[in-house]
Amino acid sequence: MLVNFGGIVPLSTVDWLGRAAMVVFLRGCPLRCPHCHNQRLQTGENLVALHFIASRIASEVKGFATAPWARTRIDALSLQINLDEASQRASSKPFVDVFVLSGGEPLLQPQACARLFRLAKSLHLATGLETSGCFPGRLETLLAKGLVDKVFLDLKTALLEPDYEKATGRGGMAARVQESLEICLRLGVALDARSTVFPKMPSCSQLMKIAGTLCHLLAQYPENRLNCMILQQGLPREGEARFEPVSIEALQEMAKACEIECGTELKVRIRAAPKITWKIINGE
Repeated sequence: MLVNFGGIVPLSTVDWLGRAAMVVFLRGCPLRCPHCHNQRLQTGENLVALHFIASRIASEVKGFATAPWARTRIDALSLQINLDEASQRASSKPFVDVFVLSGGEPLLQPQACARLFRLAKSLHLATGLETSGCFPGRLETLLAKGLVDKVFLDLKTALLEPDYEKATGRGGMAARVQESLEICLRLGVALDARSTVFPKMPSCSQLMKIAGTLCHLLAQYPENRLNCMILQQGLPREGEARFEPVSIEALQEMAKACEIECGTELKVRIRAAPKITWKIINGE
C-alpha cells in the first residue's frame, strides 16, 4: 500500500497539550485556506510504502537511532544486540505516549489512517486526529471502529455559507463540518474544537456564532466529551506577507464573549505565541 506522505515530527508538545506526541503528516487537502501553515502539503505526491512509514514509526517510538529499513546489511550487523538488550528495548515504555495524524487533510487517505492508527494502538499509544471535518463519513467510520481517542476539529469560521467558503476557498463545506462536529459529540469521542483567529477572519461575532452552535449541540448530545473551544492566535506562515497577529488581550475578550454567549456551559481557552523580550546586559 502506498501513502501520500508528508513527514514525521518525532516529538511534539503542542499538538496534544500536556502529552508528548509523535505527529505524522499526510499530504493532500481539498481546502485552500488563505493562511494555511501547511500549504506545501495541500498538493503534490510523495508516495511511500506503508511498511516503510510503519517501520520508521516503530523505530522512533522504541528509541532506535535509525529505522531498520534504512540500514545497510553491514550497518545491521554492526548494530546487533544481545537478547537481554533486545528484550529491554521491546518492553521499554516509549518517550512519546500519543500518536497524531495531521496534514494536509489525513482523511483524504482513510485506509492509510486506519492502518497507521492500528499500528499506534499496537505500540500502546493514544491516538489523535487533526481534521478539517470535510469528510464526515470517513470520520464516523474511524470513530466507530474505536481507532481514534481524540479529535482536534478545526472550525474555520461560523458554520454558514458564504462565510465558510471565504475562509476555506471551497464551497459547500459548512454543512460537512457541522456533520463531523455532530458525529464527534454523538459518539462521545474526546474533542477539542479549535478556531485559528486572524486579523480579518473569523471576527468576534463569527466566533460567538461558533460558540452558540457548540452550546446548542452540547444540549442535544449530553454524552459528549467536548473538552473546550480553543482560540488560537493566527501567525503569518513562512513566505507570507507579514501582518500583526491578533493580540492576546483581544483573544481574551473574544473568549469572554463566547463564554457569555453560552453562559457557563462552554470552556473557552486561548493559545498564543509567547512574547519574548531581549535584554542587553553589560553591553553584550
